[in-house]
Amino acid sequence: MTVEDVLKRRMLHILSKETPYVLEEARFGMFDLAVYIPEDTIFEGIEESKKISAVRACNKYQLDGICSEKKRDFLKKFEPLYDDHLLLMGFKDNGSGVVLSEKEFNELINDKKQTYSHMACGVNEDGEGCEYLDHRLGWEQGFLAGYGLKQGLHLFEFKSDHDNVNRFMEQLPHYSLFADYIWLVVGSEQKIPKWLPSYVGIYREEGEGFVKIKESQFIKRRPPFSRAVLRECGIPDGAIDDSMLYDFIRKWFINSIFFRSNGVVMQMNELDHLLSGYEKNKKKGARQSTLKF
Repeated sequence: MTVEDVLKRRMLHILSKETPYVLEEARFGMFDLAVYIPEDTIFEGIEESKKISAVRACNKYQLDGICSEKKRDFLKKFEPLYDDHLLLMGFKDNGSGVVLSEKEFNELINDKKQTYSHMACGVNEDGEGCEYLDHRLGWEQGFLAGYGLKQGLHLFEFKSDHDNVNRFMEQLPHYSLFADYIWLVVGSEQKIPKWLPSYVGIYREEGEGFVKIKESQFIKRRPPFSRAVLRECGIPDGAIDDSMLYDFIRKWFINSIFFRSNGVVMQMNELDHLLSGYEKNKKKGARQSTLKF
């Protein structure tokens, strides 16, 4: 395994926490690393919405609405009482002076309606009001802040300290064809080339992780499509516009990278009204298939 492979595997492990669509040596295009963040993802840019974060964190850390600090303070109010033979007699409420038997005390603790008002976390739907949850979310966001990706298709090229980074100049046109974002990941000692386009983002290896040196910019493009080619294919003018055709091709491209046995990543129904009417021209001498409208 090369140093470049180690970098790829490390980045793959990190990004797999954000999306299931992470592929090393992508089989379509053979990109070092292809990553797709779905358009309907819960991530908003590099941060998660607070409401979703609170729900996800409560499930992840198995929080049941009971604050551990409040529970500890509540239980401190009850002092265990023992007889001369060190046998448990019950629990005394230091506030009211009432002594509960062991059975009564256990019933009180297990009665959620009775104890929830004393032990409730107090966290609201945005995750605010719980110090423990704030601490956990703060740690997670701090960890992911350098790696969070915006929605769309991200393509990564890795150049370790032993690679020739100038080779990326020849690969860029291929990367730029359909990628929404392009990233160059370099080793800790690798020099960043001055010719690198402004839209390419940069990560540098640091320790066991990576540091974002520069943000990747969204590549907005609408390549020109010839109307003559569409007419030759039997699609009349006005049947489909360039943006619809490009969106269809982009989804085709993303599906080709991440297609799995359980289906496609993105539905491709933009051209249904054209393709559903497709039938071969049965006339003798017909040179091509036509579309029926």
